[in-house]
Amino acid sequence: MEALSHDDIKDFVAVAGDFLEADPVNHSVHLTAVDAALRGERQPATLISLHDNGAVVGVVTRMDGRPLHVAAMPPAAAPVVAEVLREREIDEVTGTRDRVDAFRKVWRDGGREVYALRLYRLEDLVVPQVPGEARLATAAENDLITEWWIAFVAELDGLSREDAEKRAMDSRRMSAGHVLWLVDGVPVSWAGSTTPVGGVSRIGPVYTPPEHRRHGYAAAVTAAISRWAYEAGAEHVVLTADLANPTSNSVYQGIGFRPVSDWSEYRWS
Repeated sequence: MEALSHDDIKDFVAVAGDFLEADPVNHSVHLTAVDAALRGERQPATLISLHDNGAVVGVVTRMDGRPLHVAAMPPAAAPVVAEVLREREIDEVTGTRDRVDAFRKVWRDGGREVYALRLYRLEDLVVPQVPGEARLATAAENDLITEWWIAFVAELDGLSREDAEKRAMDSRRMSAGHVLWLVDGVPVSWAGSTTPVGGVSRIGPVYTPPEHRRHGYAAAVTAAISRWAYEAGAEHVVLTADLANPTSNSVYQGIGFRPVSDWSEYRWS
């Protein structure tokens, strides 16, 4: 197997684009990152295509400031990829579990898994009966969404506000739609979703402030953003849920999401 590094995003897409689009659900993170790079919203740090007997058989990507992403890397290619990256600073890797495990074992000792995740795809949407109504967020609510995004990241990762703000604002630049759930005109929950790329929209974050939890608002707003994604042209709607949070996994399955694959995020820092 041969690994080729690419310096130009357009050259990379010309070589590996068809391969990525052949499995847009499992390759969704690769596809949205590449799309953002093409639009100048992200700067590629690593673009690798993997070849066997002249055919593209895998892809590895990393955007500046983001983890190495290996969802499209065959596990057997891990040693070749590690050799190409040996002189680079890689302290975080994400992707399907088998591929993350293959890479981390040849990269270096130590580290820890920070998230065990499950990727879900929406099959038949079940709209929950929850008081309130959904609507698209407006420009007047940008500050609210930003604050909730920071709160989401801080709670999820156990970060300080300063660190959570940096991570949230990096993601905030992605092309996305945002839906609010309102009760008596007051926003009580929010969900975002990437605009469709390769026919796939990826939901997240989904956030409900603590004072509004346990009323079904997260399920309601997730169903609403799923409808938005379909209306925006998505053929598949997906999301990932932390396996350490059985409540969120149950909520998503209750409205029609079904498991696709298990994922991992692993860090050495």
